[in-house]
Amino acid sequence: MNFDERQQNNYNILRLLAAIFITLSHSFGLLKLSEKEPLNQVSHQTIQFSFIGLCIFFSCSGYLIAKSACTSVSFKNYIWKRFLRIQPLLIVWCLIAIFIVGVLFTSLSATNYFINKDTWAYLKTILPVFGIRFTLPQVFSNNIAENGVNGSLWTLVIEERLYLFIALIFLFRRAAKSFFISIIVLLNIVYYISTISLQGSFLSGFNTSGSFYSIIFLNASLLYFLKVAFSKSISVLLICSAVLLVASFSGFDFLKVIAIPIFIIAISQIKGITNKVGKYGDFTYGIYIFSFPTQQILIATKCVSNPFALFFYTMLIVLPLAIISWHLLEKKMIRLKNKY
Repeated sequence: MNFDERQQNNYNILRLLAAIFITLSHSFGLLKLSEKEPLNQVSHQTIQFSFIGLCIFFSCSGYLIAKSACTSVSFKNYIWKRFLRIQPLLIVWCLIAIFIVGVLFTSLSATNYFINKDTWAYLKTILPVFGIRFTLPQVFSNNIAENGVNGSLWTLVIEERLYLFIALIFLFRRAAKSFFISIIVLLNIVYYISTISLQGSFLSGFNTSGSFYSIIFLNASLLYFLKVAFSKSISVLLICSAVLLVASFSGFDFLKVIAIPIFIIAISQIKGITNKVGKYGDFTYGIYIFSFPTQQILIATKCVSNPFALFFYTMLIVLPLAIISWHLLEKKMIRLKNKY
């Protein structure tokens, strides 16, 4: 999205809230206190803030990536734009992880740390589409919940693979609409059969959180391919809210993967003062990249043991980093999008 587009919708504020929600959930989870997370308690251990955050991320991403594919002048241009948005900061993070975080928090000697092949295997994380590494040798090994350096990055594995799936539009340019409608409808049917009709016994791979968020992404992209209008967003929100309530009480995830993306994209299209959030920049990715490792560092140094304090100090540290990242790196990279 260009500057003007960012001030005509709510994508920026939605994704910002999503990043904050996920950071809040991790503040409890990384202290092994997930059951005490406020939303988790209110919902009787059925919904966490991270669930809402991930639904927002995958819905917005699905819709906007479909738009990017349809408006890109070529396959190279599409892939180049995706690379510029994801990889530059990810490369910076991987170097920080190996040469700063790893060196400071490993229990190995510097020599043993750098000769360990697993240290350099972390560079695989630069291209999540091929899978990532979550740990560095003996780093955060005494932390409370896990020793992952940046556990949030699992979503990028799914996202980048979905980017390639959407890229098929360049192979089926003339029949792209029919192709995607058919494939996505088929995947929804298979998901329904697997999770509802046969309760996960059929194609068990569809009965995972990764599949759930992937279907949300694809259903959101379908909204763009079908050019669904949200001129009556309030009505759409009320209907989707009712469907989600039914889905929550019935356990029908199939209803959720349809209603959630419609609900979130409808919110994104509402005009109002919240549209202006985008004029200050998009700090979401920086928060996403830096929050988890910051929390692990605060836990490792025993600075905090209270989840609310962990959340507060994490945001206090991460928000300035995200602002700096946007202005010094991300924004400049995005300006190169038309080089291909």
